[in-house]
Amino acid sequence: MTTDKPDERRRAPRVDTSIRATVTAGKRTVPFVIDSLSTTGARLIGPLALAMKETIAVVFTAEDHRIDVSAEVVRVDTADLMTDQIAVRFIDLGPETTAALNLLVEHMLDQHWSAGGGEESATAPDAEVTGPSERVAPEDEDTELVIEPDD
Repeated sequence: MTTDKPDERRRAPRVDTSIRATVTAGKRTVPFVIDSLSTTGARLIGPLALAMKETIAVVFTAEDHRIDVSAEVVRVDTADLMTDQIAVRFIDLGPETTAALNLLVEHMLDQHWSAGGGEESATAPDAEVTGPSERVAPEDEDTELVIEPDD
């Protein structure tokens, strides 16, 4: 979920996605999923440990457009030993890539807001609100909290 707080660091609207991507870091190429996408960056989930400020190549296809971007890792969250969530900032985007990303994000936002229909969606969407997501709500997940006593 995004916010429109004054201290918010995002510069562009973002959409939740499940787009498959290929990430190349050095000589390693690994499949990732783009979890969230904007015209300036993305949040990726995959099995490759990356370091802050590392430059990677991200390739994905969306809406029949192949998008190939260079990106800098700006945040790394290790959810478990097998999966990392990384946030990247796109760098050195050409005009065609920028246009393709703009069209993709706009199209996904339009789909999200037009799917609601009715009076509830009569207000203009907040530019920072994310698009569609098929994630499980935290309260619906099977989780177990274990608290171990200190010896």
